[in-house]
Amino acid sequence: MQKASVPWQFVGLAKLAASLQFLLALLCVGVFSPRWSWESVAARSEPIPNSIFAAGTVRALVRYNDWNPMLESTYRYETEPLGNMRLEGTNETAEAKGDFRQQPWHVLLGSYYNITNALMVGAFYRYAQGERHRNDWIGSKKAPVNNWDWFWLNTNNRPEHTAIGDVTWRFKASFLPGENWIFELKNRLWYTAYNEARYDTADNWGRHAARVEETRYVLRPGLQYFWLDGDQPFMTFFLQYEAHFAVNFGRRSLVESWVYLGQLYHLTTEFAVGLNFSFTQWWWTESDSVRNIPDTEMCTVPGGSPIRCNTTQYVTSQRAFIIGAIALLRMDLSKPE
Repeated sequence: MQKASVPWQFVGLAKLAASLQFLLALLCVGVFSPRWSWESVAARSEPIPNSIFAAGTVRALVRYNDWNPMLESTYRYETEPLGNMRLEGTNETAEAKGDFRQQPWHVLLGSYYNITNALMVGAFYRYAQGERHRNDWIGSKKAPVNNWDWFWLNTNNRPEHTAIGDVTWRFKASFLPGENWIFELKNRLWYTAYNEARYDTADNWGRHAARVEETRYVLRPGLQYFWLDGDQPFMTFFLQYEAHFAVNFGRRSLVESWVYLGQLYHLTTEFAVGLNFSFTQWWWTESDSVRNIPDTEMCTVPGGSPIRCNTTQYVTSQRAFIIGAIALLRMDLSKPE
C-alpha cells in the first residue's frame, strides 16, 4: 500500500478530533460523590470517583452475502479499588475487610442480517463476568447498629448471561462537509439473567432472592469518517454516544452512559488496530438488600432524625475515563455475483 497523502480536509478533522478529546477530558474533572454518615445504608462509589481505567477489545467480523457474523471480547481493568472500608471505625465482617479491583470482561457472539443497505437486524449472546449491579451493595450479618458493614460484592468470578436483539440504521451523512461520513443508529434490547447466592443468605441483612433478571434498552448514535487511500481504507475515525435505560429495575431511567472517541489504522484490508477514549458514568439506586431491611431497624442521615432503613433512597454514581486498545479482523466470504 502506498503512503497516503494528507488532504486539507483531514487537517481540519484532526483539529476537530483534538478539540473533542480536550472537551472530553474536561468532563472528567467534575466530582460527584454522595456523602452519608456511616449509619446510613446508602451505597458509596469509589474513593476517587473520576478514575482512569484501561481496556482492550478484540473483534472479528465476517461477511457472507447478507449475513455478518461477529465475535467480540472486551476486558476492562479498573485501577482504583472499590474502597469497602467504613467511613468511620473498622470493618467487622471478613468480606467487607477485603479490597479488590473490578475486572469486568465479556464475550459476544451472534450475527447481523442486512435487510437493506441501510437497515440490518441482529441477535447476540453475551457471556460476562465482573459486572456490577445495584443489588451488589449488600449489608453484613445483623449486628448492633455501630458494627454493621455495607460493601460492594466482589463479582469478578460471577457469570451472567445476556440475550441481545439489535436493529441498526446506517446511511451516508451527506449533510456533513467532505465525503465518506457514515451515520449509524443502534437500538438494542438486553435481557440479562444471573444468580448470586450471597443475596439469599442469613449474612445479608436485607436477604432477598438469588435469581436476578433485568431488561434494558441501549441506544447508540454515532458518526464514522473513512479516510481512503485510493479505494482502500487507510484510517477510520469514530465518535459515539451510548445510553443504557432500565426497563424493569431500579428507580432511575438512565443507568449507564458512554461517550467514545477513537480511530482505527488499517494495516491491511482485513486487519486494523486502534485506540479509543471514553468517558463513562454509572448510576445505582437502592438495592433490594436495602429495601428488605426489617421495618424495626432505624438509620440516621446527616442533620436528620432516625428513619426506617428500608425507606432510604439514594442514587450513587461512578465516573471513569477509559483508555482502550482495539484489534479488528474483517473478512468478506461473499460469493461473487
